[in-house]
Amino acid sequence: MYSGYRRLAENGLALNMENPSFKAKLLFWVTLGVFSTFFAEVISGSTPYPFLPIMGVWGMVMVTPLYATHILAFAYLVYRYGKPRFHTLFLAGALFGMYEAYATGVLWAGWSEPPPILLFDVGVIETIVLVLFWHPVFAFIIPIVLGEVALTRDTGSTIDLSRFTTRKSLVVMAVVAGLLQSMNMASAGMALAVGAVNIAIVAVFIFWWRKRDLQRFSMQQLLPNKRQFRWVLVVMVLQYLFLGAVSAGKYPDIAGHIAVLGLYALLTWLFVKSLKTSRDTPLPAVTPPTYQWRRFALVSVIFISTSTILSAFTGNINPVVWIIILLSYSVLGIGLFAVTLGQLYRRG
Repeated sequence: MYSGYRRLAENGLALNMENPSFKAKLLFWVTLGVFSTFFAEVISGSTPYPFLPIMGVWGMVMVTPLYATHILAFAYLVYRYGKPRFHTLFLAGALFGMYEAYATGVLWAGWSEPPPILLFDVGVIETIVLVLFWHPVFAFIIPIVLGEVALTRDTGSTIDLSRFTTRKSLVVMAVVAGLLQSMNMASAGMALAVGAVNIAIVAVFIFWWRKRDLQRFSMQQLLPNKRQFRWVLVVMVLQYLFLGAVSAGKYPDIAGHIAVLGLYALLTWLFVKSLKTSRDTPLPAVTPPTYQWRRFALVSVIFISTSTILSAFTGNINPVVWIIILLSYSVLGIGLFAVTLGQLYRRG
């Protein structure tokens, strides 16, 4: 009955539901990809200009499409087969982050070869930071929440995260994001330019979307349907084949592959369990957040200002400080994973 209702809803047959056009869906897919790339790559400073041919075109032709296909694929699985609770979003984001193995080789080669701590040829710190912290939070959860609140009529992803959607929390997160970006900016001028240009691009996408009143649709209507999902997977496979060929020199011996595939299997098993758990758990009633341009402007100004000011002091960080930062990320990642397991088995 559950899957049958889902099919009716997707086809727009239930309650004479209006469906978005394919052009609207395509715009949504691009916008969600822009969100994911911005929070994961711009804030980290890894790709300062992923949406413009500045400092090369790699960000436009590979980085942004890679993030777009991943966030679309895992969001499809969450919304089609479960509900956007914290544990489903976190585990989807963790699987998202596993692209750092076969697409980039970073989980094996590390940020500096060889990684400081190796276990079965896998970089321990790199895996914890990227798979259990950075990608779940910045590449998936935050973009999904922003996508729901700014671009759809849904707010389900905010139910477990309501405390983080208040004005005070957003201001704190803007300061933290500015600090994180500043650490990889060469100068205050670069920090200002990177922040302003990319925030403007994100704002244009949101404005264009809301100007056309497309936020009347639900997340599930705007995400790929089953047939479109298959095409997203085809594109992902092509991306992995290309990036895998580029990164093949970083691949390990058989032990490293077995370790990564084992981690894939564990995360997939937990993700499937989380989808089932979320389906069987009723959503609690909370006051949903609403999108406000004034709040977007406030958070943007604080983020850009923080990054610009702090870049004058954080441009040449002592290696010891970097170690402390990475260990902090690791602790946060392990903590979030523990919270996820607690939710799964407390509610299971």
